[in-house]
Amino acid sequence: MGEEDDIDDHTQRRISKVWPSGPFPAGRFSPGHQQGISDHMCGICGFLGVGAGFNEEMLHRMNARIVRRGPDGAGHYFDSRVGLAMRRLAIIDLGGGQQPIFNEDKSACVVFNGEIYNYREVRRQLQAKGHRFSTDSDTEVIVHLYDEYGADLPRYLEGMFAFALWDLRRQTLLLARDRLGIKPLYIARLPQGVLFGSEMKSLLETGLVPNDIDLQAVDEYLTYTNIPCPRTIYRAITQLEPGTTLTVQTDGTATATQYWSVPEVSEESRSEAEWILACETNLRAAVESHLVSDVPVGAFLSGGVDSGLLVALMADILGRPVETFTVGFQGAGSAFIDERTYARALVERYGLSHHEIDTTPNFEEIVWDIVEAFDQPFADDSVIPSYYVSKAASQHVKVAMTGLGGDELFGGYRRHLGLQLGEYYARIPSLLRRGLIEPLIRQLPDSRNSSDTIDHLKRFIRSAGQPAELRYQDSMATLAWEQRRKLFTPDVTSAIDSRMTSNIITSAFGSNADGSVLERALRTDLRTYLLDDILTLTDRLSMWHSLELRVPFLDHRFVELAGRIPANLKIRGSIQKYLLKKIAERWLPRDMIYHKKQGFEAPMGRWLRGPLLPFFDSIVNASTLANIGLFNTEEILRLRNEHIAGRQKNNKVLFSVLMFCLWHQRANHPTPVTA
Repeated sequence: MGEEDDIDDHTQRRISKVWPSGPFPAGRFSPGHQQGISDHMCGICGFLGVGAGFNEEMLHRMNARIVRRGPDGAGHYFDSRVGLAMRRLAIIDLGGGQQPIFNEDKSACVVFNGEIYNYREVRRQLQAKGHRFSTDSDTEVIVHLYDEYGADLPRYLEGMFAFALWDLRRQTLLLARDRLGIKPLYIARLPQGVLFGSEMKSLLETGLVPNDIDLQAVDEYLTYTNIPCPRTIYRAITQLEPGTTLTVQTDGTATATQYWSVPEVSEESRSEAEWILACETNLRAAVESHLVSDVPVGAFLSGGVDSGLLVALMADILGRPVETFTVGFQGAGSAFIDERTYARALVERYGLSHHEIDTTPNFEEIVWDIVEAFDQPFADDSVIPSYYVSKAASQHVKVAMTGLGGDELFGGYRRHLGLQLGEYYARIPSLLRRGLIEPLIRQLPDSRNSSDTIDHLKRFIRSAGQPAELRYQDSMATLAWEQRRKLFTPDVTSAIDSRMTSNIITSAFGSNADGSVLERALRTDLRTYLLDDILTLTDRLSMWHSLELRVPFLDHRFVELAGRIPANLKIRGSIQKYLLKKIAERWLPRDMIYHKKQGFEAPMGRWLRGPLLPFFDSIVNASTLANIGLFNTEEILRLRNEHIAGRQKNNKVLFSVLMFCLWHQRANHPTPVTA
């Protein structure tokens, strides 16, 4: 660590006047110290508490556990009751702005993870008010905004962030998370204090956090293949929700305040041409703001509309070749569309500096990295291509753009189209639906390749006739409760509230009953699937490879604009993301825009019948399941055999059980809780 300095005497004297009971203990401040280091995309951790374990040595251990989030350096602040620490990845202000950063009179300091895209504008406004800056860092605007606006400061930030700010005068800790939850922040409230960190591994490293499993979280995980915020697999650890601040007092009192939420559906009347202009103008502005960096910015290029449009805009704004990265798999199966052909067309049009990752994935080789990266069970099988593309990109750039968010804003998933089709399907006479169509679909054999078409048809008719919120929840769920309950032992089943699990989707869907079914679904996705699955996956696997990913579609101003676009401009007939595709016609080859959507996923169904089956059987077996003590072994093995025989496609639940078993093994067998 760098040279440590006590808080200066002037600050101590001034604070003692504010707090007559006497000066606070002198804190030790160790900023990042290596040459060429920034204070931005990184990881943070720390605590506010007293008693055994709450010391500087524990702070260093917490910080060392997240070294992959920022291998370029470290910094920390510690006094007798508070510790703040961070790891750094050099992005902006490479020679200055080491963290923690103080305000002018050293009465507040902050550690920060993320990027503030409007920091130069905010800085100018604060300088006009008399603030004096000592760095060109975006982090420094946080402490100056705090002097002006207190805990309301996140309202003035545009970007992705999680930060911890210690107010030495008031002896309060302010924690905050960005509006969409792009950056994570985990919290454990213990009798002796509060722990926080960008990843749970920092909190668990302390040895102070009970490792009891939250059984409700297990059910939610097996339902959605992730654990929805604010819950985690551990009863003692929660996530700070997006768009929220948490103010913690020294006595442990904590006050949460929501400063932003996904806007209610409020469609605005403009012509199609006006919407195209407004949407393109605002997306271009978001891309331009996200290009702020003192190192080159690359991009993931999947061959689809979202990433293709971002890359085209980047190339136009920068006026030079953009480094792009595309992954493709060998032996993926006939139903797995290789989109590299479309990516190559864009490479030729814009003269991109392109990298193709042509790999035969070896899951056994990377699986322990994935388990370690997430700290809890996570089973979206797109972790596999995401791991490889993040690894490849990190060897060339430190920052990359991604088109995440386009599907959630403009209706890009098949379930969005299915939800609308369900409205029309309900008008077909019941006798025809139940007597002919649905029995025929139920008898269809599942595809033995990577296609999900039959599975989607069966899901569609399974929930037909139910209210829209229940149909949408069913489309998101791996298994319905009637099937899912068979996965657990009787004791576990009795401890689970299945309504609470389904309400994660149905409550979000029903919160704006005046909107169309599509708009309600999109808003639900922003609050659930995007946050709990896509952004979690993106953060963990990119930061595992010390790579910063930026998501211009999730610029909150663009999100707010997209929420006002009428639903019939998002899905028109069978054309999904209609408005976005109309914008893309100016920038992309037509066949890149209108080809069949693949999605960034692995052909897991096929792998579990073939190359991955021996590994699955070595992990998910009667001995392992009995040791965990939560699952009905016979039912899980029945699902395995059914999948292998091709009678039913069970890859999602089987992969979820596999990842749970792997996590349980790595986590040293956490204690099951049955009450």
